[in-house]
Amino acid sequence: MVSIYMKNDILSLKRNGMSNRKIALELNISKDTVNKYVKEMNKLTKLIENETDKQQIIKLQKELVSAPIRKGVSVRKIFSGNLKQRFYELLKQDEDKDLILGLNKQKVTASLLHRKLRSEGFNVGITTIQIEYKRYKNRNKETFIKQKYEPGFRAEYDFHEIKVIIDGKLKKVHQATVTLPYSNYIFVKHYENQKFETFIDSLVHFFEEIGGVPKQIVFDNMRNVVSRFVYGGSKIYNEELIKLSNYYGFKIMTTNPRSGNEKGHVENSGKIARTELFTFSYKFNSLKSLRDYVFGEINKLNQDKIKLINEKTQLINLPKTRYELGRLEQSKVNHESIIMIESNYYSVPDSYVGKSVYSNVYIGHINVYNLKHELIASHKKIEGNKEHSINILHYTSTLLKKPGALTNSLALKQSPKIYQELFHKYFTTNPKDFIKLISENDIYELNELLVKLNNGKNIKCSKTNEISIEEVSSNQLTQISNLFNQGENIQWRQLSN
Repeated sequence: MVSIYMKNDILSLKRNGMSNRKIALELNISKDTVNKYVKEMNKLTKLIENETDKQQIIKLQKELVSAPIRKGVSVRKIFSGNLKQRFYELLKQDEDKDLILGLNKQKVTASLLHRKLRSEGFNVGITTIQIEYKRYKNRNKETFIKQKYEPGFRAEYDFHEIKVIIDGKLKKVHQATVTLPYSNYIFVKHYENQKFETFIDSLVHFFEEIGGVPKQIVFDNMRNVVSRFVYGGSKIYNEELIKLSNYYGFKIMTTNPRSGNEKGHVENSGKIARTELFTFSYKFNSLKSLRDYVFGEINKLNQDKIKLINEKTQLINLPKTRYELGRLEQSKVNHESIIMIESNYYSVPDSYVGKSVYSNVYIGHINVYNLKHELIASHKKIEGNKEHSINILHYTSTLLKKPGALTNSLALKQSPKIYQELFHKYFTTNPKDFIKLISENDIYELNELLVKLNNGKNIKCSKTNEISIEEVSSNQLTQISNLFNQGENIQWRQLSN
């Protein structure tokens, strides 16, 4: 069984028109293996195109792009991850010091770096640091080689930071920039962060804007692309990005560490877009108004339409069904009927306590599904840290058993204002009846009820006598509560003074 990387190569080469036999020769693997994964791709692609149920599409897409199931292989970590990052941070500090002090003898050494890293808790030997420090010291001066690319072959990706005024406040906005070096086409889209769902969203919108997919896309070593480095300089790509690559057919390429010049086209294009678009216009009412402004202005930078037309003919065709943009994440529901996503907390129905659920994490919202792919909860995504999004209706079963827990609950404090006003005015001594009321009536009906109660009108029910507002206030709608307890269907008739 092949790895997800080999599967990625097979699908990418196939989408680029290479025969199964040539793919097997190119990758030095069995033709039967190639046939297996190409057949699987064709089968699942056809099922996706003919499927109308969104949840089934998600399931099929996941099967298409995921790694083959195989036994895990442990990788020995020597000089990678946080150790490598900290090593180069210390060297960068030394370079910055030289700029400030000029010529000096306060030079960092391999042994000094080793002691510093050991004191910070890194378990690394002196020989490893000496080897890496020698490589660092022996770096050659860079030579820049002029590049020429064929149409539809290459795109380059980067993020650029923009400072603007939004709604009167200084904000940092993140500009996702994608360029086509052949036609000089520039795509930009602006977001509030650089999280993975933002990253994927920008790529999918780029493909849809240009009407196809480049054969390869070059990224730097951002966390959205490279999950970790392994011994020998190899990189482990983000599995979710590999899935996107499998689905659309592009080849993932990354630059060498600290070598932004290897994607110099997008570096320069992003800076040009930032300067041209935001030097004189930097005040906006909202992020949406900023995006609307960019949509109208970016065409001025993309003037060479002929080259773009030529490029589009060489792009990989888009799949008929867009890739599901939500990042899939599995969680276990805790004893408070809450799951944690990106250090924030979201409620689900209390019947799922102790069970596993799946979440599709989008840019602005989160959908939660059970193991049958049934939607059980939706939340607006929280941008803060260790904050809660609680839906009181997720706790009706528990609150009916423990009504005394309602008054000081976060569920009530985060509930719609109509719920809070109804409870504090008419149900403080009958929380169980309040829970029944909100679970059996929608917001519109509850608003109508509250308006009429506040106006002092009488309530006439189909099977009760008239009840005055004074009685309602003093008895907390006891008569209505009794009807709820008996399971009778209350139909509100005309209310009169």
